[in-house]
Amino acid sequence: MGKYDDIINLPHHVSKNHPQMSLENRAAQFAPFAALVGYAEAITASQEIKEDKKLIAEDKKEELEETLHYLNKGNFIEVKYYVASKKNYFVYKGMIKRIDQIDKLIIFVNRKTIPIKDIIDIKLISDEN
Repeated sequence: MGKYDDIINLPHHVSKNHPQMSLENRAAQFAPFAALVGYAEAITASQEIKEDKKLIAEDKKEELEETLHYLNKGNFIEVKYYVASKKNYFVYKGMIKRIDQIDKLIIFVNRKTIPIKDIIDIKLISDEN
C-alpha cells in the first residue's frame, strides 16, 4: 500500500471563501525572474542599428541657419540631431530657454542642451510669446 492511497481518490478541494485564480495569474507566478534589472533593455539597445552622421546639403544648412535665426525663447520646437557617442539620430521636443551663440547650443527649459552642429532638422511647433 502506498503512502497517499488514502487521499488519492478524494475530490479536488474548492474554496467557498476565495475565488479560483485565473489561468493567466497562475501562469504569471512562473514567469521568469529578471535578476538583472535593465539587462534586457541593454541587450536590445546594443543590437540597435548604428549609423554614421550623414552630410547635410548646403541648401539644407542654409535652411537650418535661417530657422535658427528666427527662433526665440519660448518657442516649442522639434529637433532631429545626431549623438556621436551612440552613433544614432534622436528626435527631441521641447521649449527653448535660450540659444547660446558662443558655445553654439540650443538650451531648453529643462536644461537639456543640443549642439547646433549636430542638428539635421528643426521644426517650429508653437510660439508661446
